[in-house]
Amino acid sequence: MLALKKAKKFNGSILVAQKGNLLLHKGYGNRNFRDGLACDSSSIYQIASVTKPFTAVLALKLAEQKKLSLEDKIEKYYDDFPKASTVTISHLLNHTSGISDHQPDSSEARYDSEEKTFIELLKKRPFDFDPGTSWKYSNSGYILLGYIIEKVSGLTYYDAIIQYVFKPLKMNQSGFDFTALKDKRKAVGYWTFPDHKTDEPAKLIHYSAPAAAGAIYSTTGDLYKFHVGLQSEKLVRASVLENAYTPVIGNYGYGWFVDYFNGRRLVHHSGDIWGFKSEFARVPEDDICIVMLSNIEDEELHGITIKILSILYGLPYQMPAENKVALTQEELKEYEGKYELRPNEFIALTVKNDILQGNGQVLYAQKKDLFMLDNGREQRELTFERNSAGKILGFKFRNGEIETFCKKN
Repeated sequence: MLALKKAKKFNGSILVAQKGNLLLHKGYGNRNFRDGLACDSSSIYQIASVTKPFTAVLALKLAEQKKLSLEDKIEKYYDDFPKASTVTISHLLNHTSGISDHQPDSSEARYDSEEKTFIELLKKRPFDFDPGTSWKYSNSGYILLGYIIEKVSGLTYYDAIIQYVFKPLKMNQSGFDFTALKDKRKAVGYWTFPDHKTDEPAKLIHYSAPAAAGAIYSTTGDLYKFHVGLQSEKLVRASVLENAYTPVIGNYGYGWFVDYFNGRRLVHHSGDIWGFKSEFARVPEDDICIVMLSNIEDEELHGITIKILSILYGLPYQMPAENKVALTQEELKEYEGKYELRPNEFIALTVKNDILQGNGQVLYAQKKDLFMLDNGREQRELTFERNSAGKILGFKFRNGEIETFCKKN
């Protein structure tokens, strides 16, 4: 993690646990760059869409209590909603409802999710597909699910999460109103890694906007308590979680992306909101939990998860790339331009703060005309070619056995 911090690929707090043992739990970098305050194991962050596993568990708990059924049609709650007789709660949970996040009217209040306004706006949007026929990630579907939870529980969504999840698990550092939170452990969010103490923090979004799709703030320790609660069946039965970890279409179950690593089922979710990034990954079979919370929004965290899992399972992994030579601003500017990947598709290289970037990803100088692209999951060398006059003609890279040349326009 120190190498990732040095390469400006991680700033925040991390927890790694296996079979009840905390292998790593600490902070790296600053939770507030202007004041020089360090991240630590108790720093508090917005977790954005990592809220969805909580919303899903709450819905499953209410189903266990017979307060709702996963096969309930939403016409039971909103009888005039389009396709209300075919959209089920199960569809909302696994993003197969077809309910769109598309915003057709520029006058819509994008972040207004007060129930009446939200439902009326949602009713105007065309479905992306017929319910149950395809998959597309939908924050709107989860916000709608939150309102249904309120109707069946008799509580606000927020009070229901507190009663059914936070209190039983003693998640005392978790809540919703991050904007109003007065706590010295609260992290300040940034769009990108600050280069100066005067860099402005990202604007905060009020928790009522993402609501059941992304309202929660928390700590690495509290999210580990959630993992333990799931592993121990303190929240819902193991058989119910088995359904949650079983995708119907694509690789999404109920509140979790479901993949495999080293023959084991890996359930995970990431979160992304202005100024913050989160990653919550679990291997239930081996009781592995990885939590990363960052106050830098443009960081890529899932690739770090894969590296950590590789270490835990004794598999090969790559150290993060870093600059091996220091090129001047003038030297870096030579590489700027558009490079043709394939007909009508280009890679734009730009220089920002003395860093060469390709479509937003950092290129690390290994030597003149040789750079390393590292997206966290894989590394790829880019070799630039010049003509006899020293002018850059393009770059080449290899993908397996195939070498591709991208001509500079």
